[in-house]
Amino acid sequence: MSGCGPLRNGNPRGNPETAPRCGARTRAGVPCRSPAMANGRCRMHGGASTGATSAEGKARIRAAVLQHGLFTAEARQELREDRAKVGTLRALIATLRPLIRKAERARR
Repeated sequence: MSGCGPLRNGNPRGNPETAPRCGARTRAGVPCRSPAMANGRCRMHGGASTGATSAEGKARIRAAVLQHGLFTAEARQELREDRAKVGTLRALIATLRPLIRKAERARR
C-alpha cells in the first residue's frame, strides 16, 4: 500500500479514478481527463500567466530574462558602430596599400 499523507496538488487520497477532472477542451474537442489541481484545471491546462502589467513588474521580468545581453538595444548599437569603424579602416587600408607598395618599390 502507498504511503500516508496527502497527494500532490491537493487531490484527495484514495482511488485516482474518483479525483476531480480538468474538463478543459483538448485539441481533439473532448474534455481533458487529467486530474485537476486546486484551481480546477490540470497541470497542462492551468492557464498561462497574463504577464506583468506594472512598470516595476515589467522591469523585473526584463532584468530576469537577460541571459547574455548580446541583443539589447545598446549592444546592437555598439555592433553597428564597430562595423562602421571596420568599414572605415578597410577603406583606409585600401587607399594606403598602393602608396605602401610604391614606397617599397622606391626603396629597392
